[in-house]
Amino acid sequence: MIPVESYYTNKKLGLGRIAEHNPMTNIRTAAASGTNIGFGLAVMDGDVADQVKLFSSASGRFRGVAGYSVEAGNLDGGLFENGDAVPVVDQGVVMVYVEEAIVAGDSVRIRHTDGTPGAFCKTAVTNKTALVTGAEWRGTGASGTAVELFLSPPFTITADT
Repeated sequence: MIPVESYYTNKKLGLGRIAEHNPMTNIRTAAASGTNIGFGLAVMDGDVADQVKLFSSASGRFRGVAGYSVEAGNLDGGLFENGDAVPVVDQGVVMVYVEEAIVAGDSVRIRHTDGTPGAFCKTAVTNKTALVTGAEWRGTGASGTAVELFLSPPFTITADT
């Protein structure tokens, strides 16, 4: 019996999962600085070297996306706790959390204030989001879902003012 192909290929991957495996995918590990770093959210430099925290400042340095890990301190909640080893995807295609409907070609922004800091979106909100260059959407999705995001450094962040 031949299995139905859609059983294996049509399901959306979870947050922080690698969406395409290829030689250019790059994942670095950093310690979590603080709590509530969720799978599939944007991270920035932490308070000291080799740490990351949720992207919470338009002037922060975007490091990448918090990947999925079974080693997360709060695995059931999809969250890294202070001091956990966070796999940071900084190159390749990864599933990220979006707070609004996305289609390929939309601009890539990160929320840094209000709502869910570190969430991705397309709409500029004054003093609350920042435009990211070096990233592009590779999929579509509704608000509150996981969407494929292609990361290709170097990154630049431009605050929406």
